[in-house]
Amino acid sequence: MSGYHERFLGAEELPRTLSDFDVERFFELTPADVLSIKERFRADRRLGPALQLVFLRATGRPLNRLAVVPKALLRSLAKALDLTPTTIATLRSIYRRRETLYDHQRWAREQLGLAPFDKTVQGDLQQELDLAARDAVSIDDLVGLARRWLQGRKVMLAADSTLRDVARAAYAQIEQAALQVVEAAVPAQEREICEAIMFHPTSESGGETVMEWLKAPPAKHSPSTLNEVLGKIAVLKRLGADRWNLDGIALARQRAYAQAIVNRPPSESRRRKDSTQAVEMVCFLRITLLELSDTALYLAGRRVSDLVRRATSKSDGKRAQSAVDYRQRLVSIRQIVNDTSRTAEQRLEAIAAQIPDELDAVPLSGAALTRRTLTDEPVGVRALLDGMRGLDFAADPKDTTLRQWNVWSALRETGAKELPVGDEQPSVGSAWSDLVGDADRTRALRAFEASTMMAMRKALRRGSVWLDHSLSFRDRDSLLIPAGEWERDRDHYLALLDQPASADAMLEPLLANVRAGLAAVSEAVAAGELTIGADGQLHLPALQALDEDIHPKKTSKALFEAIGEQQFPDLLIELDAQTNFSEALLGHKAGSSEELLATYAALLAHGTEVDAKGVAAMIPSLKPSQVTAAMRSLQAPGRLRRANERVVEFQRKLPLAELWGPGDRASADMMALDASQHLWNARVDPRRRTYAAGIYTHVLDRYGIVYDQPIVLNERQAGAAIEGVVRHNTAQSADQLARLSLLAVDTHGYTHAGMTASKVVGFDLCPRLRNLSERKLYVPNGWVTGKDFDSSIEAIVDASVALRPVRAGWDGVLRIGASVVSGLVSAPVALRHLGEAAAGDQVRRAADQLGRLLRTVFLCDYFTNRAFRRELHTLLNRGEAVHQLQRAIYYGKVAPERGRRPDEMVAISGAHALLTNVVIAWNTSRMQQVVDRWRKQGMTIEDAWLRRLGPVHFGHINFRGVFSFGIERYADALIQARRADTGRTWA
Repeated sequence: MSGYHERFLGAEELPRTLSDFDVERFFELTPADVLSIKERFRADRRLGPALQLVFLRATGRPLNRLAVVPKALLRSLAKALDLTPTTIATLRSIYRRRETLYDHQRWAREQLGLAPFDKTVQGDLQQELDLAARDAVSIDDLVGLARRWLQGRKVMLAADSTLRDVARAAYAQIEQAALQVVEAAVPAQEREICEAIMFHPTSESGGETVMEWLKAPPAKHSPSTLNEVLGKIAVLKRLGADRWNLDGIALARQRAYAQAIVNRPPSESRRRKDSTQAVEMVCFLRITLLELSDTALYLAGRRVSDLVRRATSKSDGKRAQSAVDYRQRLVSIRQIVNDTSRTAEQRLEAIAAQIPDELDAVPLSGAALTRRTLTDEPVGVRALLDGMRGLDFAADPKDTTLRQWNVWSALRETGAKELPVGDEQPSVGSAWSDLVGDADRTRALRAFEASTMMAMRKALRRGSVWLDHSLSFRDRDSLLIPAGEWERDRDHYLALLDQPASADAMLEPLLANVRAGLAAVSEAVAAGELTIGADGQLHLPALQALDEDIHPKKTSKALFEAIGEQQFPDLLIELDAQTNFSEALLGHKAGSSEELLATYAALLAHGTEVDAKGVAAMIPSLKPSQVTAAMRSLQAPGRLRRANERVVEFQRKLPLAELWGPGDRASADMMALDASQHLWNARVDPRRRTYAAGIYTHVLDRYGIVYDQPIVLNERQAGAAIEGVVRHNTAQSADQLARLSLLAVDTHGYTHAGMTASKVVGFDLCPRLRNLSERKLYVPNGWVTGKDFDSSIEAIVDASVALRPVRAGWDGVLRIGASVVSGLVSAPVALRHLGEAAAGDQVRRAADQLGRLLRTVFLCDYFTNRAFRRELHTLLNRGEAVHQLQRAIYYGKVAPERGRRPDEMVAISGAHALLTNVVIAWNTSRMQQVVDRWRKQGMTIEDAWLRRLGPVHFGHINFRGVFSFGIERYADALIQARRADTGRTWA
């Protein structure tokens, strides 16, 4: 269920105002309702039961108080029942007899088929929450789940106090179970040592407590930062954190316990009762070890890239100098040849002197020169490897990379200065064999170290070498559905993926589509719609611009002139009143105006470049400490995502938004946020040549951002593209129409394995390829010209796809896809194991070969269907338009002290997406209101004009300055009313 549909779930009274849109979505009578009311009640008594019916359906609770009934709701009910509009006083007069109120409520319950909340239901709910509490991070989350569970089973909602008591019992039970797991996994003596050490300074912590030292996130990317991270890992391993088995506590719960330590000062953590402190302390140490291990391997990978890049630069300089020297020698040789004053023998001797003593028999490639430079100038290689010796790597016993690592470790233990010779010489890859076999054994040892460094980096990326105390560099098999479970429940997972069990059943229709696509391309070439140049490259004609129409431009200008200048705080609070996204952010309705104001401030501090102190200056009634505390609250897992879902769902349901697209298509691209070079996960943006952190967004064809995630620049984005669609579709499982079926990306957003993975998990990945050389059409090997495809397109067809690996690896591909959909592993991690580093892996080759065929089918459609090509470009252009709005909201830099922790970057990304969605949804809503008003006034506004407009305008919005929130105007909709809970339930 989408969060937006939960907006009124659990409400106990009506807000003072309801928009016509809210009435239509949540409180409208159906024809069956009207018929039942007219049959059961006389005309002057129909409005009361109608009100009870729509309220009970929307909230799950009976309406006991008629303090306020919105006029829009009264009008809607009266119109549906063919009654004259009435007043609230009339309704109150009906319910002067309490028996009449109870009778109407009882009828509404029976009409909706709702069961009472009794002891049996409470017991079933307790069992459900006991299971859900394993992953829940707060009691508020459990209360929300309880409401949804009861509504889904058509049961009346109990009083909030009752639901909260059930949630507390489930939460307490899980905490007790977590304590038992901790006591079983961590000996009492180790727990005592941890507690004693955490609150005292040590030499490693530089005067601060060990807890504060461990909580401090990494600084900038540098060897010193890597050494500090490795030092923290060593301390945690000495405490035994790498040996603790906490699998009995869900990872989400472990994170929540760890986050509680991070968000509190050490003095406050020390005051917690012993049992709570033990659970939080152990989970904090364990999660910190897992995260630091990931960070260490990531920093080590970047360090390897730095060393290789430096070696490449030096080798390029040597090659350039070598070319200069070579030319100078040629000039000298020509002079010698033309020197007639010398004899022939003298000239030969002079020419021989020009030839260097060391000359390679075969010219070295650029990669070979880089390897030689790494060997001859190995600055940093040994230091990097020495730092990683404290990590306990594991691998399959047959893995050659781990054997190479173990050999190098043994050589370091013995202090060897030279590499052994003969049978004792360790084996390496063919690319390094010449250097490792060098007669100079000291040089050979340096080559072996460089070879080990490169091999370990590749093995970690493909997952053949792993680290048990890590989150994303663990054993590849442990990240997937267990093999036994996969064999047992394979049919269930195949139904979940909607994929055939056999590769041949999948390949047969796919190959038929390939043949049809190739035929369409050859027809387009024959008709002159496509051309194949003399260079063998396919050339597409540019898309013709749509006919110039002045009406959309005039309409857009008039619309936003009618909307007028706006202040950002007004947008936030007005949209919150329409969607209650603040309730999703807090996990409950705000208890006071101060809490609500602090939530808005935290959203601004996370989602813009302004920090907590700056936001407090913009909102004079707040202190920086209040903003900081609210910022930590927003970092709770899932809350920003649920708030975004509410806003997007509200926007996409507006009639105007439905004109912009069917709602099942999106584009995905990265936006670079400028960042300090002191942020360890920042990289240089190749376009703007500044340090930046990436935010990857999925933009709906109706403009809303349906998913966001932080990523690292300059890496393939196919995993992030697939992850966003899978998580969005999983959240929309109850609404099939809201699921994405197509995603447009640029060249960085696809790989061949990514094409396969997207198809397996249920959508089409459609890349806009930048290079003409990538427009090859891959077909199975054995297909021949004239038989399987026309000779006119032979130049762009590559018959190199092997079908045998696809059949052999199909089961492994399905297992990975099912693991991604089930949430066991993220798509970026799964695709990293299917990347270039995994060359030779059976599943990787199957995904690569199948992806080439899928790309051929897509490209044939892209080449021959102009409407399809225009649609993809439109989707990508809309994504770029949303990026412009995002930059208007966040136009500065990510501060160096922010974004160093993963949860901080997730909060920055989510808050920024939410602020963007608020602007888009508010613009759409106001545009809808203006269009509806104009049409009522008799103005002609064609849908064709509105389709060419968009809600990403921001010139009329002031995003900065002193902010004033008119909370009092929307207090009844946004702030929980303070009154006694009657606890009344229906029997």
